[in-house]
Amino acid sequence: PWMQRQQRATREAVAVYDQTSFGKLLVQGRDACALLQRLCANAIDMPVHRIIYTAMLNARGGFESDLTVMRLGAERFQIITGSAQPQRDRDWIERHIEPHEHVTVTDVSAMTSVISVMGPKARELMRRVSLDEMSPQGLKFSWTREIDLGLARVRAARMSYVGGPGYELYVPIEMTRHVYLALHEAGASLGMADAGYYAIDALRIEAGRR
Repeated sequence: PWMQRQQRATREAVAVYDQTSFGKLLVQGRDACALLQRLCANAIDMPVHRIIYTAMLNARGGFESDLTVMRLGAERFQIITGSAQPQRDRDWIERHIEPHEHVTVTDVSAMTSVISVMGPKARELMRRVSLDEMSPQGLKFSWTREIDLGLARVRAARMSYVGGPGYELYVPIEMTRHVYLALHEAGASLGMADAGYYAIDALRIEAGRR
């Protein structure tokens, strides 16, 4: 019954998910783009602030990982990977840096929490907690930008793993409690609920997501 209430909150109103367990790797340097372009199936040389979901393949074309890549700058990328993957993915990337290439890979997982806001009323909730433009025109799907949320500066990524409107919020770890409380205060009248990974799995299957 509790999971059903979580699912209903996402379908009909808005739900907040703690996805802090994501792995986060910072890949930066003069040759960061060339390295990721070589390792990933999708094109990584994309505009700054663009997000792409991609496989990371080996020489046989087999999967080593599937992950999300955010381009934060000309020579700076953030990789979002599964909870059990950051050490393995970091090792795989570092082993493929050529001697002449200038790239550093840093595991920054512990520095940032991830709070996801998903559901039909996600945009209304974000409008209540931030003065930044969060409409589909202001922040397109699969794009990211920094915004003010309450008293925190966070990175908002317009994505939804469960279907429908949604945002992933990358929050400095010391501001997590403040952001969580601000969302709850603003979302009380919207029927907002906390939701967990079982709800995510059920909803993403309904949405046809892998």
